Amino acid sequence: MKLPPLVYLLGLVSFLMDVASEMVYPLLPLFLASLGAGAGAIGLVEGVAEATASLFKVVGGRISDRLGRRKPLLLAGYGLPALLRPILALASSPWHVLLYRFLDRLGKGLRTAPRDALLAESVDKSALGRAYGLHRGLDTLGATAGPFLAFLLLPHVGVRGVFWLSAIPAFLAMLTLLWIQEARSVKVATGSLPPLRPGHLGTLPAAYRHFLLVSSIFALALSSNAFLLLRLKDLGLPQEQVTLAYAGYNLLYALFSYPLGGLADRVGLRRVVAWGFALYATVYLGFAWAETAFWGVALLLLYALYSAAFEGASRAYLATLIPQEAKATAIGLYHTVVGVLLLPASLIFGFLWQSYGPELAFGVGAGLALLALLLFLLDGRRARP
Repeated sequence: MKLPPLVYLLGLVSFLMDVASEMVYPLLPLFLASLGAGAGAIGLVEGVAEATASLFKVVGGRISDRLGRRKPLLLAGYGLPALLRPILALASSPWHVLLYRFLDRLGKGLRTAPRDALLAESVDKSALGRAYGLHRGLDTLGATAGPFLAFLLLPHVGVRGVFWLSAIPAFLAMLTLLWIQEARSVKVATGSLPPLRPGHLGTLPAAYRHFLLVSSIFALALSSNAFLLLRLKDLGLPQEQVTLAYAGYNLLYALFSYPLGGLADRVGLRRVVAWGFALYATVYLGFAWAETAFWGVALLLLYALYSAAFEGASRAYLATLIPQEAKATAIGLYHTVVGVLLLPASLIFGFLWQSYGPELAFGVGAGLALLALLLFLLDGRRARP
């Protein structure tokens, strides 16, 4: 079954916006330092940014369901970062950067759930894996191209010049988004949905609530990828080669997302999600036991296959568990819960590494992934869509 044009357009929008975002992101710490920000201020800026993105994902999803439309939230979510580039390019204080990052991540939070819901609504269930895989692949390809483009431009235009030029792919993303039309069959007539309240979770299907529980446990194993790169350096890989290995990770992730999404459609989304939990645990156990840089790089590339398979398949599987009238709300709630748990996950991992060594930290991560896999399989019959 061919994927509809809307899937490719959404993928192109994400590719362009990720190019714009990743042109900027690697330069922000040094730019903040040049404005007089210390490590604490830099941490505050990034902490506020990521917390904002996580918390507003459920808000964006709920608003979209209440409106019965996806595109207005996409326009707002992609438009904010595109229109507000001058705040960053003209910044003269760390607080200007904080304002930009807050509004930028606010946009990301508002658009994520409506975009994923629109993807799910635009394809047949038999093609969900390929649709999400293609989207994740293009998204990651943009994240790979952005830093490379910044690297090429930096000697010629400087940091602020890169910030100004990053507006070009951002505006191209907005123009592409204008071509997207929501078909009548895609829109959901749910304008009468009540506001989201704490008890709302109980009204969602049991299979969804179970997967949210499993994903919450798994999120505690999802430490920052920075720890994987730190482990490579710990195993003796030079800094330049660590950067090259991470570029290889992103490239492999981008190239394999679509074919592994197709595999998920053929063998079953649930099966590939289970494989993802198991592969993550395997990689983390490998990092705990690795003794040479060669094995560290091999594990990082294996981790890229996990990312390519699991990121798309888990989102596609989630979409099969949710009723139409609350699709964006439930997707947003999922991303919010998982996003909020990523902070304690990295804090716990860092504490274990610093106090007891990387072996225990990676071992605990693997154990949590195996626990998530066990709960996922034990409730298999009830959670099957």
